[in-house]
Amino acid sequence: MEDLVAVLLEIEKKAWNANDARDVAFYREYLTPEALVVSPWGVLDRERLLRDIAENPHELPEYTVRDEKVVPLVEGSAVLTYTISLGGQTFFVSTVYTRKGGRWQAAFHQRTVALPGS
Repeated sequence: MEDLVAVLLEIEKKAWNANDARDVAFYREYLTPEALVVSPWGVLDRERLLRDIAENPHELPEYTVRDEKVVPLVEGSAVLTYTISLGGQTFFVSTVYTRKGGRWQAAFHQRTVALPGS
């Protein structure tokens, strides 16, 4: 199980870095065609997210990730959860990964703002 945490967390960190670099090509490979992202700004489908990444004028602040956990689902899928702190805010994050053609892709990603004291 620990290996799966490390594998998925490495992919997740690449996604955060690709977001900062506005690397839409990475996200085209990273997301499944039907992927959804739920954040404090709404529910975004894959195409909307790709547009937002390309148009985002903000740089990603330094971040820290902690409390990483994985819940295996059916064969070839898992949920990665963790807490991330960036830009003075803390979020609880969940990403559902599926494995197709030997590679992991994100099918669903959610960020929930942590309440003060969480």
